[in-house]
Amino acid sequence: MPENVIRVMCPNLRCRSILAVPSDARGRLVRCKTCGTNIKIPQKAETKADAAPPDAKDAKKSAA
Repeated sequence: MPENVIRVMCPNLRCRSILAVPSDARGRLVRCKTCGTNIKIPQKAETKADAAPPDAKDAKKSAA
């Protein structure tokens, strides 16, 4: 699957269509073409390095 496409399922229980939206739509609202439901595209998930506790990030900065 290309990295520039995000696949999301419509949350409408009567629809459940799979939408392919461009990756630059992250954080925006898109409308399902099948039923018209507005769907918020989630931001990119945090990686393990980004999810480190704030104390660990501060320790790295002070050590540098």
